[in-house]
Amino acid sequence: MDEVLKAYPNDVKQVFKQFPLVQIHPQAMNAAKASVAAHKQGKFKEMHDILFKNSRKLQPEDLKKYAAEIGLNVAKFEKDMESPEIAKQIDEDMALAQAVGVRGTPTLFVGGKRLMNRSMEGFKAMIDPALKK
Repeated sequence: MDEVLKAYPNDVKQVFKQFPLVQIHPQAMNAAKASVAAHKQGKFKEMHDILFKNSRKLQPEDLKKYAAEIGLNVAKFEKDMESPEIAKQIDEDMALAQAVGVRGTPTLFVGGKRLMNRSMEGFKAMIDPALKK
């Protein structure tokens, strides 16, 4: 994705939606809540990166530690993680994912169509025609 964003800095926008696979990862919902809570403080990417780097350490105390490490207001982060607003956003993201047939992560879409070839060439093959329209 970084390569795609560098190649198309003004034409491609990366959007993340939550699809926690709780059946195979018991802490997936906590991780989803943490990333959305971090987003509320402008630190989604930082939280996303630290969660993936530490994917086996996603207990609530770990998430609180990561929030502090990336400079979040930890009290606000904890409050946001438990908020109905964040739970609703995740529920809506999951409903959207199910509606479009997402079965796992990551699932990528370009212009509303699922990307099957995740190489740079695959991205270009979908992005370039979309830009010409």
